[in-house]
Amino acid sequence: MKKVGFIVFGITALFTLVNSCKKTTTQIVDFSSYTMTNDECEIIGAADTTQWNNNVLNRQTDTLQLVFADNVNITDSATGTISMSPPCPDSSNGFFIWNVNPSRQCKLKLVVVNTAYDILYYNAYALNGGPMTIGFDFRSMTAFRSGTNYRMFYGFYNSYDSCYYSGHGDIRMR
Repeated sequence: MKKVGFIVFGITALFTLVNSCKKTTTQIVDFSSYTMTNDECEIIGAADTTQWNNNVLNRQTDTLQLVFADNVNITDSATGTISMSPPCPDSSNGFFIWNVNPSRQCKLKLVVVNTAYDILYYNAYALNGGPMTIGFDFRSMTAFRSGTNYRMFYGFYNSYDSCYYSGHGDIRMR
């Protein structure tokens, strides 16, 4: 009886070892549907309605992007409303501006990834209520390549680190 148990254990261990050695493949995500904007932040093409709005991030690969430690402190524990426009210009040489309008003080967490979900940029910001423009300058960052699209994940949080508005949008380097 002990031999049978040992054989079953050995087969199980071998099966686990073989499966753990398999090369994992990265699912390629289509970031090609970005909302094209000009220098004045006007949409000049078809708008992707799944981007730049409150869109529950329900895929594990999406929600994990915004889980990082930060030192941003805010005092407003209430949740507010958020309005935003797509970054502009999109496509860009690497410098984007993003107009957001939180109704209350909040924390913004932001992550930019490539199609393999490698994190290329992340940051957290304390935002006061009201309209504001945030600039992103990726021109000197060697991870960003011209002719390539990237996905930006964002989450707006209250002082209890409760995310109440989140989503994504695609940007293109030209």
